[in-house]
Amino acid sequence: MKAGNEIKNLREDIQKTTGTHNSKLENYAIFNHFPLNSKQCFYVTNWRSRGIVYEKGLENLTGYKLSEFNTEDIIAYTHPEDRELVKNITTGVVSHVINIPIQNKESHLLLSFRFLKKDGTYSKILVQSSVLERDDEGKMISNFSLLTDISFIETHDRVEWEFHAKELDLIAFKKVIYKLYRDFYTKREKEIINLIAKKYTSKEIANQLCLSKLTVQTHRKNILRKAKSHSTDDVLSFCKKNGIIG
Repeated sequence: MKAGNEIKNLREDIQKTTGTHNSKLENYAIFNHFPLNSKQCFYVTNWRSRGIVYEKGLENLTGYKLSEFNTEDIIAYTHPEDRELVKNITTGVVSHVINIPIQNKESHLLLSFRFLKKDGTYSKILVQSSVLERDDEGKMISNFSLLTDISFIETHDRVEWEFHAKELDLIAFKKVIYKLYRDFYTKREKEIINLIAKKYTSKEIANQLCLSKLTVQTHRKNILRKAKSHSTDDVLSFCKKNGIIG
């Protein structure tokens, strides 16, 4: 599948620039007793090697065997509406932690999106990824990811993400994410969002921008639709988190 080629190319580029690196963990059997429930799986990815080097529960959760699944496949099996954003967030965070020494050992990424299982059905999954091994400079060698099926939760279909790190790491990473949303809304929609954030009503926005109230209401519906949201507060939270508004 072409959808995951960018992740595969990223992994191959990392190997070219940093060299291969055999894990210090000679035996991943230490993870054999990692507790999982029926809605979870776990895997370890070595970015300077062949990709996923260990998994537990993958087939039970997704239907895929390890021979059918690697770092790039999580993108290929992502819902088409979520795929571009998931790909960009994944490449952004991997590039960040591969090239910048992470100061905080607790740095990790949370990412939720719709995932295609082998039986042809989609599940909403939450991926929790953290750095597992670092080189002498503090740059990531490998990470572990815990996948949990959260389809039972009543939630919207929007991709959600959160990156935990020290402030300097977080600022640098957010610059990557903000670029992804640069053209998410039109110039006019951004103007309206900023006025909504200032508590302007549709009528006041219409007067401010010399538009009809009906036009403003149409823009507001499109703003909600694009964010896959049902409330103004949620849209504003989404826009602030992703750098659409300050």
